Amino acid sequence: MKVILDSSFIISCIRERIDFLSQLAEQGFIPVVPREVLQEMKDLRISNRVSHEDRIAIDVAFELLEKNKIKKNSLGTGRVDDWLIKRGQEGIFIATLDKEIKKQIPKKIVIFKAQNRVGVEEGA
Repeated sequence: MKVILDSSFIISCIRERIDFLSQLAEQGFIPVVPREVLQEMKDLRISNRVSHEDRIAIDVAFELLEKNKIKKNSLGTGRVDDWLIKRGQEGIFIATLDKEIKKQIPKKIVIFKAQNRVGVEEGA
């Protein structure tokens, strides 16, 4: 099964030192990162809106995604969040921490911080 990774999910997993790629693979997921999410992360890295720790996490994320040869695709024009919601409503798993996206999609991958794990949360 394919899971689309959002920037919030990737950055949080890196900051929490969660081996999300291995855990997703163990659960039968094939992670995909939209080019638009990668661009979002690049924009965040150079903005003043993120902490130094997040900038480091973004750098680590790019290295990790490249090293593991994570598949990249394009969502299309428009807002990334709108595309993630659309794909999620089509039944594709979305890995995000964004509350607005999570409210509108039935299949999501979330972080269980207490267990230092990622996993499925179903239901809108």
